[in-house]
Parts: sequence; C-alpha cells; structure tokens
Amino acid sequence: MKPNIVEFVTDPQLLGLSLSEAQETLLRATYGLPLTHPMLEIFQLCTGRKEAPSKPFGEVTVIAGARAGKDSRIAAPLVTYEALFGGHERALHRGEKGMIVLVAQDTRATKVAFTYIRDYLTHSPLLARSIDDVLTWELTLTNGITIACFPCTLRSMRGFSIPVAVLDELAFFRMEGSADSDAEIQTSVRRGMLSFPHPRLIKISTPYMKSGILHDDFKRSFGQDDPDLLVWRATSSLMNPSLSKESLTRQQRLDPIRFAREYEAEFSEDLSAFLPSQWVEDAIQRGHHELPPRPGIEYVAACDPSGGGADAFTLAVVHVEGRAGERKVVNDVIKGWSRVGTTAPDLVGVVKEIADLLRQYKISRVTGDRYAGQWVRQAFREAHILYLESERDRSQAYLECEPLFATGRILILDHPLMVREWKQLERRPRPGGRTQVDHPSSGHDDHANSVALAASLAIGGGKEPELYTFALEPGDPLPQPPQPVVLTTEEQAAKEQEEAIKLAEEARLLVDRQRRYLQQEGWTRIGG
Repeated sequence: MKPNIVEFVTDPQLLGLSLSEAQETLLRATYGLPLTHPMLEIFQLCTGRKEAPSKPFGEVTVIAGARAGKDSRIAAPLVTYEALFGGHERALHRGEKGMIVLVAQDTRATKVAFTYIRDYLTHSPLLARSIDDVLTWELTLTNGITIACFPCTLRSMRGFSIPVAVLDELAFFRMEGSADSDAEIQTSVRRGMLSFPHPRLIKISTPYMKSGILHDDFKRSFGQDDPDLLVWRATSSLMNPSLSKESLTRQQRLDPIRFAREYEAEFSEDLSAFLPSQWVEDAIQRGHHELPPRPGIEYVAACDPSGGGADAFTLAVVHVEGRAGERKVVNDVIKGWSRVGTTAPDLVGVVKEIADLLRQYKISRVTGDRYAGQWVRQAFREAHILYLESERDRSQAYLECEPLFATGRILILDHPLMVREWKQLERRPRPGGRTQVDHPSSGHDDHANSVALAASLAIGGGKEPELYTFALEPGDPLPQPPQPVVLTTEEQAAKEQEEAIKLAEEARLLVDRQRRYLQQEGWTRIGG
C-alpha cells in the first residue's frame, strides 16, 4: 500500500524522521492532505490563506529561516518520496530517462543535499532494495527514475525529462550562477516537465533581497487563493521549536537586520537590485567583445587595481558618441587579470600590458581608485602612463550610470562576467538620505566598477583634472599640478611670481615639444 508523504517521512521502516507541527503542516498542505485545527491555524499564519487546501499543489514556494529543516525535513524527503512513489516512470517513453532533480546554490550545498537523500535510502532496509546504482551526485532506482543533484548552472537542466524538481536556496542562485540563473533554471525545469501529468516544482530558500523568482512568487501568491502556487513563509523557531531562544535572542542583538532575514524569513528592507535585469540586457552589444580603436575618437580609460587578492585588476575603455542631447557612452574594452588557482597575476606585467593597450587608443592617462597603493602609481609612471585618483567613489560612479541604462544611452560589451556583476549590484539606503551601491557580500564588481568609472568620466558627471592626454617620450618627467601662490610680502610675491612665470614657460616648451611629437605620430589632442 502506498504511504502518504507524512507516513513515508515518519514511519520507522522508511525514513523514520521526526517532524515539527509546522513541518508536517507544510508537507500535508503540499499534497492536499487533511489538517487538524492547530495545523489549520499554522497554515493560515504561514500562507495568509483562510481555507485549507483540498488538492495537491503543482508548485510550492517555501520561504523559511535558517535551521528550519528545509533540506532534512522538506527537500530531501520530498525528492525521495516522489522518486519511489510518484509513479512518474509510467509517463516515460521507451528510452526516455526520468530525472528528479535537486538544484542547490553551490557545490557544497549540492553535496549536503545529496548526502541526505543517499543516506535516507541506504539506511532503510526496505528502501535500500530500490537502489540500482549510486554515483557521486546521482542515484538510480530500480523503477528507472534517477535522482540527481546539481549546483545552479544554466546547462544543468537542459534536455532532461523532469517530473519533479527542488530549487534549494533559490534566492542565492544569482550570487553563485549567472545573474538570471534562478529564472533560467526555472524555465528549463518547467520545459522538462511538460510531458508529465502531475509534475511538482518546489522552490525553497531563506529570503534575500526583494528581487528574483523567490520575491516574485511571494508578491504574486502569498495570501492569495492561487490554485497553481502555494507560498509558505515561516520563521526558524516556528519550523524548528528545538532552537534555543537564548541563542536566537543573542543573534538578534548582534545584528537585527540580518536576524530578520536569516531567522524571521523577512526579505531585506535595506537591499534591492540596483538595475533591472532588462536594462542591462538592452545595453549589451551582442557578439562584440572588444571594439578596435578608430581615428578621431576621444577615448577615456579607468581601472580598478588589485593588490593580488581575490579581486581582479580590471581596465575599461569607453568613448562618447552623438550630440549634446543624444550622447551615448560606448564601452570599447573590458579586460581583467585575476588569480589562477593559487597563482596571483604579475601586477607589474599587468600594468605594462595595460599601458601597451592604452597607447593603441592614444590614451596616456588612466583614472582609478584613490585608495590604490603607491606601487600602482609608480608602476604606471614607469610605463609612461599618468595615473589619476578619481574624485568619485564607486557608488557615485554607479549612480551616474543609472540614467544611462534607464534611457538606453550606454552600450556595454558582451562580457558575461561583467554583465553578471552589473545585474548583481545592490542598492542600500544609508543615513542622511545617501545611497550605497555595491556588490553582494560574497560577490565582486571589479569589471563593472571600471566601466562605471570610465562612463561617468566620459559623460561629464564630474570634473577630473584637465590635462593634455599625450604620450610622453621616454625620460620625460610627468607634468606636476601647479601649487597655489600665497602672497605674504611684496618681495616674496615678486619671487613667487618670477618662479611661476618660469614654470609656465617650461610647461609651454614641454607642451610644444610634445605637440610636435604627437603631430609626427599622427595623434590628436584629446581631453582638456
């Protein structure tokens, strides 16, 4: 006789697991099983609905706090139950392979989830008989159904026949996979479900920012009598009453904002996506990975130096096209040099490579982070490139680029890593009405940062020192900014005036010589 999901999970002969009342209520609601009166109250609290479900749901989105038993009591048992008792093998055609998949946020989480599934089956004498083969992250049953676990990559789901899928920690797919991996994986899974009469898709996660599939589902169906999607939201303590109240209280004191997200299942109020994904998509120059230099174009370069750690050393080159009201920033170059395994890039060699590239675009200055180490300035100086410290911080540069994306006045190169960085940027309100734009806590924005700084400089969002951007001849000193003249006495004023005239004449002679050099080389004056 076929057990229901709760019997399967709790029967000592099968999984033999204990369930909290909230965990059991969730499983019962998913499969349309009867609820007791206390369970109905939990259901109403966690779904915002009034009536108990009368039939199973094809899609369920579970938003729950940390340590709520999402993997051990919901995801892994459900995958195992569906593989054994779902009857999905009857819908397969000859030669077709049915895959029940669990997609996790990263490799470590994939291993954890598969370990639960494998151990649940192998530790039960009754269930162990159903195992045909066990691989690293894949388990095949004697009924022909395969359980497979994957990290969140776009290629994982392509071409599979998928009766059931669990998307585990869905809110964090964008931080580990591509910027749209949650939506793309959901699309691939749904496509693989088309030939099955009773498919089931479970999306389960701790919440993060107010964007992506998890938040979209919450906005659409929480508190709504949606026949296609059940949305469940519950705190850690409700799902798992064994958690220590003292420990939870301490976590709340230490970091109230993260506590609300991690344990109370609240979407972060202080986080939102900086740019809509479609704005970034519309800005991509499809198929263009680098644009060659063109005569008569004024190019602007910016870089995000790295000290050799986890961040990349990046360079961006842009130019502006169009007239006053129709000016558009075009991204010509985006390059990055990062650590390969344990081997850090040769940073001095990187600077020389950048210098050679900039000369191709007739650029002899590059703007970068004001916090860059002294070695960066020295390395560029030795490569005859002037390194300027930006007056902007990264948030200001990003905010100046926002209207460019909004109005379609920026074109970026088809560089997947950079595109992902743009899409993952987060907007955080700060005291005093300020806004901070930055990458997620475990992410990077090195490529996007260089493009943003170059674009903001090119469009004229703020002023940097006005200089002739010429290539110096080897051995020429870099021009130094003039020092302010302080008049104290007539004698000192006359002396300082004489020195200023002398410096101005030296500067004029140097510029004349450099202009002659540029004319010989076919260069034009840019900047200034």
